[in-house]
Amino acid sequence: MSELWNERLRRHQLNQFKYLRLIFNDNFVLAFIVLIGALGFWYSNLLGTIHQTLTFGKPIVIVLLFLAVQVGGIATLLEEPDSTFLLVKEKDFYKYFKSAKNYSSFLPIVTLALVNFLLSAFASRGAGLKIIDIVVIAVGLIVYKLAFLNVNLMEIYGRAHFGNVSMRLASNILLVVALAVSTYLFSWTMLIVAVIYYVFLNAQVRTLETSGQLQWKLAIETEDQRMFRIKRFYNLFTDVPGVNSKIKRRKWLDGLLTPIKPVSGNTYLYLFARGFIRNNEYIGLFLRLTVIQAIMLALIDNFYISLIVEMLFIYLVGFQLKPYFKEVMQNLMQRLYPISGKTKIADFTKLSTTILSVQWIISALAIIYKFGMSMNSLIIIVAGLAVLIFVNYFYMPRQLKKYLD
Repeated sequence: MSELWNERLRRHQLNQFKYLRLIFNDNFVLAFIVLIGALGFWYSNLLGTIHQTLTFGKPIVIVLLFLAVQVGGIATLLEEPDSTFLLVKEKDFYKYFKSAKNYSSFLPIVTLALVNFLLSAFASRGAGLKIIDIVVIAVGLIVYKLAFLNVNLMEIYGRAHFGNVSMRLASNILLVVALAVSTYLFSWTMLIVAVIYYVFLNAQVRTLETSGQLQWKLAIETEDQRMFRIKRFYNLFTDVPGVNSKIKRRKWLDGLLTPIKPVSGNTYLYLFARGFIRNNEYIGLFLRLTVIQAIMLALIDNFYISLIVEMLFIYLVGFQLKPYFKEVMQNLMQRLYPISGKTKIADFTKLSTTILSVQWIISALAIIYKFGMSMNSLIIIVAGLAVLIFVNYFYMPRQLKKYLD
């Protein structure tokens, strides 16, 4: 079982590194650096406005720490044929899952350590917690998460219940109570509860070694869902085999297509627009980036950072629309239409211009909200418009022509 796990882990890591190399390109790294810098600047300014303990400070700390504990689960790397070909080895899979749990503990520990580190300044100023309290709670949460991974393991064996109550639900309730007591009364409560719960669950998990009652269907479905979420993220940046965008009718958005006249010259414009509205991936990407941009622009009061955010996000949305054109062009049936490649590019550019214009208008409203009717607002808005024109009339046509060639 150890050899099987090591082989699958090696194959899994090679596969992940292949996609990570494509994701962490110059565009993504630049956007990530700017985003982190902007958020850091905003967070620093926010802390500067806090001069006394806030009424809602401790509830915010509790909610954020609770959400941080939910990050990460056991990566079992199980495959569909395992339920047939490895069924005879069912009792030996405990060692396999033990290795999987040890591997899966890295991400939650790093996440919790990072969240607690970043949250410590706010917890100190806004929630009135001492540094020792923050450290003790952080250690307690890490131990609790390690215990919580045992719950994931017990679910695979169908043993994650306290009577009729789900062990996951009970664990989350216990976590909320322990966090509340730790932040309001005695900070060591989280660590004490975590250690006791960890010892208790470890004792429960040992009984699984001889049970041999693995829930194959649940375990494989859970791993498939976990991998699908990862692949969906990768698919935002590059083509991932086996990941297809979900399509929804969205009849309530049909009104947006009314301005497109039903004439032969608008064949591809209608096709692109209808596909964009129905495609979860691209319309979701547009909405997420637009909302994030608007929120950042409404909160950041630094002219230069707002200028970078405005220009960068408009470019990113335009850049991420390119794969949609390629996706449509790869459909062989669309080639039956007697439409030239030049017209296809022009129609897609019209759609891209409309999408980026909506984003630009929303961002302009956020800028005016923050800076008012000032010269700073005018410069940022004009810079965003300049990026919009550059992307749609200089960058996009040349890139799309490569897909046709």
